Amino acid sequence: MTTDAWDKTTTRNSAYWEALAPHRHGEPVDFFRQGGNALTDQELAAIGEVRDRRVMHLACSMGDEAITFAQLGARVTGVDIAPSHLEIGRAKADQVGVTIDFVQQDMMALDHALTDFDLIYISWGGICWVPDLEAWARSLAGRLNPGGLLVISEHHPLWEILSAGKDGTLSVSGDYFHAAREGYPDPDKAPQITREIGAPAQVPVSYVWNLGAVVRAVVNAGLTVRSLEEFPDAENYPHLGAGATRLPATYLLTASKRP
Repeated sequence: MTTDAWDKTTTRNSAYWEALAPHRHGEPVDFFRQGGNALTDQELAAIGEVRDRRVMHLACSMGDEAITFAQLGARVTGVDIAPSHLEIGRAKADQVGVTIDFVQQDMMALDHALTDFDLIYISWGGICWVPDLEAWARSLAGRLNPGGLLVISEHHPLWEILSAGKDGTLSVSGDYFHAAREGYPDPDKAPQITREIGAPAQVPVSYVWNLGAVVRAVVNAGLTVRSLEEFPDAENYPHLGAGATRLPATYLLTASKRP
């Protein structure tokens, strides 16, 4: 993809998220004040201690996980493309009483000053906005401190391309081996809020990266894969009954930079 084409795509995707932002707020402030945690048990176990570590949360949206990292004692930078989401994140962090540096940037063109991190984290509908996985992984590897960790906690690409029908059947609505997609062929794969307010007029461009592509990009960037786990989630396959627990819905990959 040329620079000009990617700039146009970034503009489209930013407009898409800005249209959704007024309707998305994430966890309420009281959730965090009362000890709520936006990270899963699996993520916490894979990440380990974060106190006094520098953490960058990519595609941070309203900053829920960033707030959790800050409450755990990390020094946190949150990066997102949508300014309205960042405004919500800043307001929530202020009310919770934590300090987070929220930065509006495209994660394919991060500022050179965003470096020396001990942990880079991205989750839940984040990596699908990366158009060049190899370049993205190389950029992140260069921003990690020696011994630093990259954590990708994501929707499983198999879930992304399978659609569950109301009759309990599965159909293939995407291409596991061809990443780019215009809009969402299966509306259930779009952000949940669109099922309440409808889809914005602006059609986004996103990417479904299969697990092989993700692992290859991370390894080619010089990182060492520490773990790769896959998890079921019955809610992600409605109408399938018990069969929903036999399919992967999410995955968690961790990779470290050599000391």
